[in-house]
Amino acid sequence: HSESYRKIRNTFRYLLGNINDKYEDIDLEKFDLKNLPDLEKFMLHKIHSLNMKFETYFHNYDFHNLYKELLNFCTVDLSAFYFDIRKDTLYCDSLDSVKRKSSILVLNILLNSLLKWFAPILSFTTEEIFRLLNKSKSVHLEKFIDIPEKFQNDKLYSKWLKLIEIRDICNHSIEEKRAAKIIGSSLEAKLHIKLNKKTLDLIKNIDLAELCITSSVNIEETHEDKISVKTDKANGTKCEVCWKISPNPCERHSN
Repeated sequence: HSESYRKIRNTFRYLLGNINDKYEDIDLEKFDLKNLPDLEKFMLHKIHSLNMKFETYFHNYDFHNLYKELLNFCTVDLSAFYFDIRKDTLYCDSLDSVKRKSSILVLNILLNSLLKWFAPILSFTTEEIFRLLNKSKSVHLEKFIDIPEKFQNDKLYSKWLKLIEIRDICNHSIEEKRAAKIIGSSLEAKLHIKLNKKTLDLIKNIDLAELCITSSVNIEETHEDKISVKTDKANGTKCEVCWKISPNPCERHSN
C-alpha cells in the first residue's frame, strides 16, 4: 500500500509541478475540444470512461475496486503513457506552444478530476492539495466532477488502441537493443517500421517518433499485415535541450 500511495502522490506532484501551482478551474461544458491534439482528446475520453466507472463503484460503496481503478489510471494511463510522451513538450517547448498549452489544459482537468475521485479514499492528501490550490476551501465540501458527454469518442479510442499496439511493439524492439547495450535511453534509437496501407492511413498526422520517444522514425509500406520494427542507434549530434539525436541541428532548438 505504501508503494501504491507513493505512485499516487508522484502523480499529483507531476501535475502540480507542470501547471506551476497555477490551477485553473475549467468550465468543461464550454470547453472546446476542436483544436486539441488527438492525444489530448484520447485522454479526455479516458477521463470520461473512468468517471463512469467511478460513479458505479462509488454508489455501490465498492471502494476497493474504485481504488484499484484509480491506481491503474495513475500508473498505466498517466505515468507510463501520457506523462511519458508529453514530458518533452512540457519541458522543452516554448510557453506559447499550442501543443504545450493543450497539454496544460488537460493536466488541469486531470488534477481536478483526480482530487474529486480520490477525496473519499485519500481524505487528508486531497485536502492538503486542494487547500494549496484553493486557499480557503475544503475538497470535501465540493461536488463531484461532472464530465460532459462530448469527451466520449469511441472512434478515436479504437484508433489509439492500434497506436498503442504499435508503440508496444516498438518499445519491445528498443528494449532488446538496450539489453544488448547497443543503446542507452530510447532517444538514442532510430526506428525502421513497416506498415500496411490501412495502418499507414491510421497513423496519418501522428508523430511516431514522439509516440515512441525516439530520435527519429523511418516508415515503409508493406503488403503484410504484421507490423515489423527494427531499431538502430541514431547517428548525429545530441540536442542539449530535447536530447534528440540528429545529423542536422535540431530544428526546434537551434535558434
